[in-house]
Amino acid sequence: MDKNFFKKKFFKGLTTNIFILGFVSLFTDLSSQMVFPLIPLFLTTTLGAGAYAVGIVEGAAETTASLLKVISGYWSDKIKKRKPFVLLGYSLSSVTKPLFALAYTWPFVLFIRVVERIGKGLRTAPRDAIVAESCEKNVRGKAYGLQRAMDGIGSISGAVLAFLLLPSLGYRNIFLLAFIPAIIAVFVILFVKEKKTSSKEVRKMSLKV
Repeated sequence: MDKNFFKKKFFKGLTTNIFILGFVSLFTDLSSQMVFPLIPLFLTTTLGAGAYAVGIVEGAAETTASLLKVISGYWSDKIKKRKPFVLLGYSLSSVTKPLFALAYTWPFVLFIRVVERIGKGLRTAPRDAIVAESCEKNVRGKAYGLQRAMDGIGSISGAVLAFLLLPSLGYRNIFLLAFIPAIIAVFVILFVKEKKTSSKEVRKMSLKV
């Protein structure tokens, strides 16, 4: 394989925004997967909650995220701004991570988890729109692929790290530690440069959809 393959072929057409958002996803999922796989165990073994509590927490969290994705996507189109939603969404998710360490009842975990998923719902559609707007149509598949690959790397790394550290640190210390990659992700978002979209372009895209 040509040693310049990645530079000439794979990376061709990918803008700085794509790489920035890729690293944001990597650090965010590293943080999230240090926390979320442990939540069911934390609820049942540390807080003494029943299996029903795990179902309520996860069900409410994912429902919240799913509903808000549609709303945030609509409003980011309407006001023609993506970055504020992305920044707010990632910030909300980040600040919740250390709060899990303060939980002593399952309803408090439910509250934090829902707030975290509000952040997920706010950021997802606008972030994907930035990815689409940051590259030409012929490389959008590659752009999304890179972003999702970095997301996956973060997810696997976070889960492995959490279970390796769990015996020595315990749940609460891991939740606190997860704040570090989360806040790095928020800092990296500041470097995203949003493309200005005119009303004409928004209408054109809507008609195509």
